[in-house]
Amino acid sequence: MDPYEWVTSDYKLRKNRDLEEMQIDINKATSANAYSWIIKGNITMKFAQYSERVLDVGCGWGRELSRIKNAVGIDFTLPFLKTAKNYVKNDVVLADAHHLPFTSDSFDCVVVSEVIEHLTDVMKVLDELKRVLKPKGKLLIQTPNKKLTLSIFISPEKCGHVHEFTFPELKNLLEAFGFKILQRTGSTIPYIPSTSRFEKLNSNKLFFSFWKFMNKIIPLKWDIIVLSELDKKT
Repeated sequence: MDPYEWVTSDYKLRKNRDLEEMQIDINKATSANAYSWIIKGNITMKFAQYSERVLDVGCGWGRELSRIKNAVGIDFTLPFLKTAKNYVKNDVVLADAHHLPFTSDSFDCVVVSEVIEHLTDVMKVLDELKRVLKPKGKLLIQTPNKKLTLSIFISPEKCGHVHEFTFPELKNLLEAFGFKILQRTGSTIPYIPSTSRFEKLNSNKLFFSFWKFMNKIIPLKWDIIVLSELDKKT
């Protein structure tokens, strides 16, 4: 993934759509992409709002970090972090999720939004998340639903997906690491992915209106969103 597809040489976002994704007001979205990301970001904000200290793993340019004032963001892509500092006041750290630079029992909540599918060693990362979470800490994961992607609708190679999950697979994995599922939800129906040659349709006014209408009546949810709690003995 080339971060400069998204950011300029002075670390500003290239596209207005990406700025829209950082908004809270869904009515400000002018594309299906932005609409979906605002919904997902607001779900993150809702689940993390009562946690005292939050870690946003793979925070990118701060799309969801901007919604959580008491969160620290990490990413291993320096241009994204430099861009984030133009848009958020949160602390950001250059780090790899496989080797978190934090002491044990540091966080009340960890957010992993659209990241777990990109990780080379999910087991190692979950070990690290478990280590830095306090007992009864919350873990929020958002990831594409393999039942919908079928590894076809989204090209794993182009999007950098190493793993995709169904809900039972993700549930079993989390429970094996001592997490108890508290809540499961979803975000929106699929929009046209950025890897498609038809991606620009997302911003077409007619398509966007039709997509929002279909989003209200079709039960298919593109993402699995799971809130879990760590049952770690003190």
